Amino acid sequence: MSTPLSDHYKGFEIKVQALRRAKERDEPDDGPRHFDIVVTIARSSSGESGRAEMFGVPEQEPFDSPIDATRAGIDYARDIIDNKVEGQSVDEL
Repeated sequence: MSTPLSDHYKGFEIKVQALRRAKERDEPDDGPRHFDIVVTIARSSSGESGRAEMFGVPEQEPFDSPIDATRAGIDYARDIIDNKVEGQSVDEL
């Protein structure tokens, strides 16, 4: 299991965890990997985190690295904060 990476955006703390899926039998050893990405968003104030909400990132194309997967998670969390993702909101935080 990987350690969550974090970022701050518009008064929120974003933590992203990219979990690598097991390789399918027919996948080449050097092929891109699929990751399940989970983001946690919390309102941050004075260096402390408040109530947090966890969001799963929808299915993505394969990534070349966990860094690319993490970047996709951060972008998704920022879109949630900016109200660009239908049905997802941080209004209750």
